[in-house]
Amino acid sequence: MKGFAFIVLMVSSTNYFTPKEKESINYDENRQLTWSDYQARPNKASSFKALTATVVSFSAKSDGKTLQLTLQNTFEPHNSWTKTAENVALLEHERLHFQLSELYARKLRKEILETKFKSSGQKLMNDIGKLYEKKMQELTVVQRKYDKETDHSINQKEQKEWEIKIKTQLAELRKYSIAEITIEL
Repeated sequence: MKGFAFIVLMVSSTNYFTPKEKESINYDENRQLTWSDYQARPNKASSFKALTATVVSFSAKSDGKTLQLTLQNTFEPHNSWTKTAENVALLEHERLHFQLSELYARKLRKEILETKFKSSGQKLMNDIGKLYEKKMQELTVVQRKYDKETDHSINQKEQKEWEIKIKTQLAELRKYSIAEITIEL
């Protein structure tokens, strides 16, 4: 049974793309999504019960000595919808999609900080862009696997296992939870 669809929008830019604050919700482990955050009109033709849209955006600026990157995970209310605002299990499932996006944003921050780049300028940005694309592709695969294994929240045993696994990994990568990172040039 299909109950959920997700969208991971991959956005990269060196001209400082940042989702508008009032139109998006930055990931915050102390703020849980609620059904009222899902503001788009449901797709009545869809077999899904909800759709969660997240964006992992990145922007960059440099002072010549350092490269400051912002890798921000956001939830997009105006692209997210639900057909049912009463299903708590489905809401928990949806929240975990946002958490999965945060997990991969943290994995990307970690990889960038641990990589010894030998390039500079546009080549450096291209190298970072390749890491970004790779992580976003991995995220898409994991999001699909999550939906399949949990049967879109119906398999509660698998849902609980995923919740434990993702929360554990987020805690392990807590030091990479800050959206802004700096690379010495």
